[in-house]
Amino acid sequence: MPINVYTGLMGSGKSYEVVSEVILPAVRVGRRVVTNVDGINEAAIVDYLQAKYPDDNPAAYGSILHVENAQVFLPDFFPYYDDGKSAHTDTIVQPGDLVAIDEGWRFWPAAGAKIHKHHQSFFLEHRHFIDPVTKVACDLVLMIQDMGTLNRFIKNVVAFNFRTHKKVSLGMTNTYSVQMWEGHKQVKAALLSTSIRKYKKEIFPLYSSFKGGGSGVIVNADARQNVFASGKLWLFIAGVIFMFGASAYLVSRFFGGAAKSPALPSSGAAASSSGVSAAGAASPAGAASSPGITSPPGGAPFSDVWRVAGSYTARGASWVVLVDPQGRVRLESPSVFQNGGLVQIGEVDGARVSSFTGPAGPVHSSVVPK
Repeated sequence: MPINVYTGLMGSGKSYEVVSEVILPAVRVGRRVVTNVDGINEAAIVDYLQAKYPDDNPAAYGSILHVENAQVFLPDFFPYYDDGKSAHTDTIVQPGDLVAIDEGWRFWPAAGAKIHKHHQSFFLEHRHFIDPVTKVACDLVLMIQDMGTLNRFIKNVVAFNFRTHKKVSLGMTNTYSVQMWEGHKQVKAALLSTSIRKYKKEIFPLYSSFKGGGSGVIVNADARQNVFASGKLWLFIAGVIFMFGASAYLVSRFFGGAAKSPALPSSGAAASSSGVSAAGAASPAGAASSPGITSPPGGAPFSDVWRVAGSYTARGASWVVLVDPQGRVRLESPSVFQNGGLVQIGEVDGARVSSFTGPAGPVHSSVVPK
């Protein structure tokens, strides 16, 4: 009953969409289709429907009447009402037919031609032309490249319009999009839906995309139409991937403690240079850990001997200061530890050491040079 218009540039999928989504369903439910779509093949359509729906009764399928463009211009192409409100159905299109007209601008252009009054009657009153058996009213589907090329008389009574777009710029030659608007205006406020679809190769033999039912090959005149053919784009993508990979590697090394610590002076030298007491320099584990110790694993236990007391810097070298319950001092490389301040934590002698580890209770003070 409504008038629907399918728009889109040449080869964008207008005819494909009408054949697959309009004509095929109409034939399957028993409607007669009148169309000027080039190369429309009723026998191939019946074979396609039988293969896809093996439980169907082919005798219940509708039929297809292919018309030439010259016939569409005729005053008696559509059924119509005269000025006396008398219906005239001795026409090419019969009540209840689905009419699908390709290149509708040719017959009812936006300017330069006047629409015949019989056609005007059909455009405004086609819902009254009902099939006496199925009780289905006439439908009209038009295919044009742009809505601006269609006569305003028809545009004002369009119920829905669609726009197809082939994704050539993305290199997706088998994919197209379909947008649907209410009315004839293609504005955001009237947009109802957007969908992405793929061409099915079994639909193409049912009609022809070229005039006269011929076949042809479409090639891009300029390779730049495909953005993925640009070497600069692929170079940019490679650069982005490299930067993300390098960033992830550096972050993992930083937080994973994979970097090797610098060589440290012996505990005796550190103790003598800093004035630490001999008792502190003779701690059981030595004053400094060997280089190359990585950050503590999450499963290591907390130390009940050592805790972090602070940090110490001398002669351009830095150490983390540890103390035990007896007040003995131990120096460790900062590379053994993660974070800083109160949340600094590292692994010493197979146990995790922080500001909160060590035994409970008071700890004897030790002189730590500043």
